[in-house]
Order: sequence, then structure tokens, then C-alpha cells
Amino acid sequence: MLNQNKVKRYTAYAIGEILLVVIGILIALELGDLKQERTERHLEKEYLERLVIDLENDLSITEFIERTLVSKEENLIKVRSYIEDPSIVLDDSVMLTLKRSYILGAELPNARLTGTFQELISTGNLRLIRNKDLRNNIVNFYSAWEHNNNRIREFQTEYITLLLQIVDRFNFFESEPFYKEKPLKEVLIQLQIENEFHRYYIEEINYMEFTKRIIERNKSLVKSTIDSIQQELIRLN
Repeated sequence: MLNQNKVKRYTAYAIGEILLVVIGILIALELGDLKQERTERHLEKEYLERLVIDLENDLSITEFIERTLVSKEENLIKVRSYIEDPSIVLDDSVMLTLKRSYILGAELPNARLTGTFQELISTGNLRLIRNKDLRNNIVNFYSAWEHNNNRIREFQTEYITLLLQIVDRFNFFESEPFYKEKPLKEVLIQLQIENEFHRYYIEEINYMEFTKRIIERNKSLVKSTIDSIQQELIRLN
């Protein structure tokens, strides 16, 4: 009886020790999970805040392109008057207008901040953004931006190539332009590019209008993405 009681006490003691160890392990795991959760939530907010900074930069670029397109349109209209009016000769002001009429004809500004998004993708940390709809919106935004800009590049024309036969965009203020004081139409005829110029001029106008629509779309996309991220940050706070 005495031995049996000792065995029972030892067994109960052993079970108690095991339970304490198990409980200790569970508590440690729970604390580890809580710490991991806090770390991930901190990272989530940090990534979202960084994305807002990147996207606000994209918005600034978009608005700059919008303003540049307004200037481009004004100068393209002037170019038409130069073609139609033989009394207007190529002086510095006319050449400056020609230069401004092909701006954005070679490439769009590309000072985008994409490091945060690339980091999210490369590290797999995109999963830290728990809001599935927001996560999809962010991915879709970056894909749509690249797609839209590629479409703009596909519509670029040879207008700038023709004009660079007349205007040196880097040095024409530093030396006497070869065609100075001649009407634009006369110069085009002399270079045997009059028909090409008219064709590419029309294409450049179409390119400008197409670019306007794409830039408006980009602007709408970036604004809505910023808004959705800011709303999520408010919710997380």
C-alpha cells in the first residue's frame, strides 16, 4: 500500500512536471507568435507608407507630363502656322517652338520610385499586406502603368527625327543655325522632306492626343491607389 501510494505520488508529480513543461512551451510559442505578429504588422505599415511616397512621386511625374503636353500642343499649333505662312522665317523663337513641339516625342520622364514594390515582390513580403483587395490593386497598378507606358512608346513617331535635320536641340543657341532666316516650308522643300513632315506632323498630333488619354488614365490609377492605401493605414492605426 505504501509503495503504491509512493508510485501514485511520483506519477502525479511527473505528470505535473510534464504539464508545466508543456504549458511553458505553449506560452513561449504564443509569445513568439505575438512578437512575430507585431513585427509583421509594423512591416506592413512601413511598406504601405513607403508605397504612398513612391506613388506620390509617380503622381508628380504624371502631372509634369500633363503640363508638358499642354505646352507641346500649343507649340504644335504654332508649327502649323509656320508651315502655312511663308513670311515666318526660322529665327531663334521659331526654332525654340520647333524644339518644344517634339518634346516627349523621344521618351517620357522615367524618374519613378519602384524600389518598395520590387522589394515586396522579391522578398515575398507582399503577403504582409493582409487586405487582399488592396494587395491586388497595388499589383494591378504597377502592371497597368508599365503596360500604358509601353503603349505610348509604340505610338511614337519620326517627327523628332525630321525636325532634328533642321534644329540641333543641344547647340542651336550657341552657333548660327544653318537654315536661319528661311521659311520653314522652303527648308522642308530644300531637304525633300515636305511630304514626310506633313505626315509625321499629323502622326505627332495623334501621338500627343493618345498620350493625353493614357496619362489621364495613369493619373486616375495612381490617385485611387494612393487613396486605398491611405484608407488602409487609417484602419491599421
